[in-house]
Amino acid sequence: MSSDIYQSKDKRPSASMANNLVSVEETTPKKVPHEGVTVQFQDAKGTKQMRILVVIGLALLAQFFWWFADSDHMGYAPLYWLLTFSLCYKMLRMLHEWYHYVHVKEPIAPAVPENAPLRTVDMLTTACPGEPHDMIIRTLESLVAVRYPHTTYLCDEGDDPELRAVCERLGVVHVTRIEKKHAKAGNINNALRQATGEFCVVLDPDHEVTPDFLDQVMAYFEDETVGYVQVVQAYGNQKDSLVALGAAEQTYHFYGPLMMGMNSYNTVQAIGANCTFRRVALDGIGGHAAGLTEDMHTAMRLHAAGWKSIYAPVVVSRGLVPSSLGAFYMQQLKWARGTFDLLAHVYPKLFKNFSWRQRLHYLTLPLYFLSGIVALIDITVPIASLLLLEFPWHLSLPEFAVHMLPVTMVGLLIRYNAQQWLRERHEPGLHLAGGFLRIATWWVYSLGLVYTFLNVKVPYLPTPKEGKVKNEWLLCVPNLLLAIISIGAAAYSMQVQGIRGPYTKLMATLALINAAILLISVVMAQHALLNRLRSFLWSTRPLHAAKQWVENILASGSGVITRRLRTGSVAFAAGLAILHTLATAGFILVQWREQVGISEDYIWAHTGFGPLRIGQPNTGSATPLAMRPVAEASTQPAVTWGPAAKATTQIVSLELPAGTPPQVPVAAIEEINQRGDIPVLTWDMDETAATNNQLFQQQVLQLIARENQVLLRPMFKKTGPTAHRQAWQRMVKSYRASGDTTVVWVWTPPRPDSVGTYFPGAANVTWIASDCRTTAATPEMATNCYAPFREQIAAQIEMQSKPIILFVPQTYASDSYVWASKLETRYPEVKAVVFTPATPRAKPTKTLAQQRPKPVN
Repeated sequence: MSSDIYQSKDKRPSASMANNLVSVEETTPKKVPHEGVTVQFQDAKGTKQMRILVVIGLALLAQFFWWFADSDHMGYAPLYWLLTFSLCYKMLRMLHEWYHYVHVKEPIAPAVPENAPLRTVDMLTTACPGEPHDMIIRTLESLVAVRYPHTTYLCDEGDDPELRAVCERLGVVHVTRIEKKHAKAGNINNALRQATGEFCVVLDPDHEVTPDFLDQVMAYFEDETVGYVQVVQAYGNQKDSLVALGAAEQTYHFYGPLMMGMNSYNTVQAIGANCTFRRVALDGIGGHAAGLTEDMHTAMRLHAAGWKSIYAPVVVSRGLVPSSLGAFYMQQLKWARGTFDLLAHVYPKLFKNFSWRQRLHYLTLPLYFLSGIVALIDITVPIASLLLLEFPWHLSLPEFAVHMLPVTMVGLLIRYNAQQWLRERHEPGLHLAGGFLRIATWWVYSLGLVYTFLNVKVPYLPTPKEGKVKNEWLLCVPNLLLAIISIGAAAYSMQVQGIRGPYTKLMATLALINAAILLISVVMAQHALLNRLRSFLWSTRPLHAAKQWVENILASGSGVITRRLRTGSVAFAAGLAILHTLATAGFILVQWREQVGISEDYIWAHTGFGPLRIGQPNTGSATPLAMRPVAEASTQPAVTWGPAAKATTQIVSLELPAGTPPQVPVAAIEEINQRGDIPVLTWDMDETAATNNQLFQQQVLQLIARENQVLLRPMFKKTGPTAHRQAWQRMVKSYRASGDTTVVWVWTPPRPDSVGTYFPGAANVTWIASDCRTTAATPEMATNCYAPFREQIAAQIEMQSKPIILFVPQTYASDSYVWASKLETRYPEVKAVVFTPATPRAKPTKTLAQQRPKPVN
């Protein structure tokens, strides 16, 4: 009796393989023949409507990803890919649920012949030292009261004298063992050595069964290919605490539509309680499989052997859900570590024996516990974005809402409709407690994944069955710290840095929402505090009366609302899809019109694409230079630059007067644009003022919003390369955070001999300026000045695609064309040349000529 390895008298296979987690596949069981009576399935009520909703949801989801998968939407790459992973994970989880919803099935039990003999059944439950005696005794009494003939066993790990006496009084077979290996699986296998029934039921010691338990399941075994039948795992202590409520809510969908959907794919999970096994099937795989998740491991092996599984959606047992955070975390860590271990070690070895749907099932089921990593991403990305002033997505927020909201709303509608298959009347609802608790468990799920990679062993400990009414602050420390950091990041970005752009506000809002969820989860675990608060509130007569009134309103109206929502769900989803299609078509039309109507000036300003453009400083009375055809006797092309009406747009260099911040000559810039020229705006600024020129920034963005073309050329004071790069990047990010990503930036290296060292990154620069005015006296000397500058640009790929604007130390003259033409041929990346007087940074005037002078004939 002391060994877990057994060989029964009826020559059943040895259970030795059940004692090793990874050696169970050394012998492949033969597939079970499908003969005789078979269990039939029927679509559950509402399945057809669900399929229509899912089709609409798939169409909206496909359209969303088609829109989202645009490289133009990418922001800061690390944050972009983290949030994209999170989004894809959530969408795959949603698809996983829909996959089950469209095939929700109810089994039809075969008819049992009237003269058929009763089957022999053993009902087993376990007991471990420290578990409450009252709970175990209630379970034993309920097992004894089951009407169908059976033998009840107590697998007592502690050989407790009191429990032994109870078993003798109730007529229960008391079984214990000396050599305690493989935890629950070993305990059950030890009892199965002497249990001789054709079938066995495994129950946890906290589950009390109804007298008709076996009556509800035994008929399915008329189908000789059925290896096990699982029934609903319901709970009776949801009201013990908010943790208990949240833990129970997390199971409602699983034991409702998800398990009913598994009937269609023969992937029903054997749960550690309320599962009835055919002994031939169980013995054929060597007994219960060992491991932290022995129930899932056992199901995998039975499915690999070809046995059929049935889920009977009936409530014939009621157990206890963890009511303390410590008990819940212990349970979830055990499950996370166990399922990841099965995925890593057992799944590959059983893969060839599964059907393709079983392969998909056992691949995706453990990925539920990746939600811990995903929750951590969702919490930390807004924090990192606010602290770094980096944004993961460069999206139009209204456009994102137009594409995302329909998917979200139809997804919620589908999930709401799936609640018709929940098993008990109290189960439908928003399940907020379950959602908060799942997010709060991020670090436990993540720890399970880390333990799997590091092969850290987690002991198999029974989940504590009774919660203590005390506060659990220590277990909440990770969530409390993240909540404080999230609030601090939002305050830092909005107050210290003073950034008020829409992207910053969005990230700050997300950070505060995350903080609120984490803080709620912290409060949920303070049981003593909540009990005192609840007693105080409901002892106040007005509050108690208001509570009763709200509950009565919800109870009276919920049925009507539920029926209306489910009746009109298809029409609502279809209407939403039509509106979304029209809105998308409107966005596409607007974008098409913008693309069709885009000017050559805009293209040149943002890419440099087009002919070389010539410019000069604005002096108040001088006019921009333009192109006009002239008669030439030489071999030069019949084109030169000079004042001419309706000529190709050129550029004008404007030097802003000193000031903190400098004033933008809005009227002057708009006048230049109206004349068909593009201004290059140059001003001095300090690195510390990179994000503080709010008025200046607003004026620039206002100009751009009016479709004015302007090139911005801020000149930072000379500092070290790191300070320069960081200041430039902060400046660009502050503009993007304000909602505009079309600003054209002209970057001038502080030191022309160290271009690569100071370069702030291709994403933050549109043009590169080479200023040769201080080192050259003639255009020819400027050519020699640019040559070594060009070599540095050619050394870095990210700078090679940038157009160049060249500042040369000479006023434009009639013979300047010859030099400019040669420069364009020799250096095609130079797309603009600004001819300036000898003074390199002349003070600009604040006024411009009100009209262009008459053309020169």
